[in-house]
Amino acid sequence: MSYEATPLSPTDLHVLLVLSQGALYGYAIMKAVAEESGGAVDPEIGSLYRVLARLMGAGFVEESSAPEDAEDVHPGRRRKYYALTREGRTALKAEAARLSRVLELARARRLLPEEGRP
Repeated sequence: MSYEATPLSPTDLHVLLVLSQGALYGYAIMKAVAEESGGAVDPEIGSLYRVLARLMGAGFVEESSAPEDAEDVHPGRRRKYYALTREGRTALKAEAARLSRVLELARARRLLPEEGRP
């Protein structure tokens, strides 16, 4: 599936952005997405796992081992960590480029403030 022509949903985009910084477990992904989006994207944990399953099916995300500095908080029960794949990074870059072109058009049509001006 090519994401160069198909825009990512806001949730997919924010999940990939969060994972571009390194592997995380579900709850940490959910909290980071809500924080980085300023609350605009605030997935419930159940819907987040459906998003992760879809992104895994697309080859953009994979299960990963825990980072070296991860702490075990559940004895006997390990957290599942997720990481961005090479294909996921490619899709994320393509979406960032697409959004950049959209912003250029919006600025050219005076729909957004110019850089450095309110």
